[in-house]
Amino acid sequence: MRDLSRTAGPGGRRLRMTVFCGAGPADPEYLRAAAATGQLLAERDIHVVYGGGRLGLMGALADAALAAGGEVTGVIPRALHTADIIHPGLSRLQVVPDTATRKQRLTDLADGILALPGGLGTLDELACVWAAAAHGTHARPVGLLNTCGYYNSLVDFLHTAADAGFLAHHHGLRLEDLLLVDDDPVRLLHSVASRTGLPDTALRAPATARGAM
Repeated sequence: MRDLSRTAGPGGRRLRMTVFCGAGPADPEYLRAAAATGQLLAERDIHVVYGGGRLGLMGALADAALAAGGEVTGVIPRALHTADIIHPGLSRLQVVPDTATRKQRLTDLADGILALPGGLGTLDELACVWAAAAHGTHARPVGLLNTCGYYNSLVDFLHTAADAGFLAHHHGLRLEDLLLVDDDPVRLLHSVASRTGLPDTALRAPATARGAM
């Protein structure tokens, strides 16, 4: 397993962004948004960390990031380490014992977290990182890419739960600190990156734009 220590670059340390997203069949609009996110992260020289799959939004994200010259690390449980599931072209692949370890590794490797549309697995990953943040065990920003209003109902639920007193927060933590929501990948990335403590890499112009200057 290769070392994933942050590398120094022209704007400072490279940002690592973990992306949660679905691997099942998806609406073309969700696939386009996933591909746009992968390309965006690669152009900003941000290391993409995700679940390691080649299908659905996972595949669209990884394909676009790799095509744009980005680094992509997959983290996958041993039970899913099969040729029809794993992405064959990743920069790095970490095989872990189980899904619980995968969730922890995805969080540990991240400076920030983006969630694209997904199913129960994505919801499980989100719940785990939100609960950990609420209990003060990590402070990584979490952003929801709300493509076509996909996360509207989840956002409504969280506000309802907070109003009812069911979200126990770490001292000084607000729901707004857990919940960065936007339907535009660029705006969302800026919101998340600015809260990581390593914003310079994410906020500079893409490599293609820099080369044209």
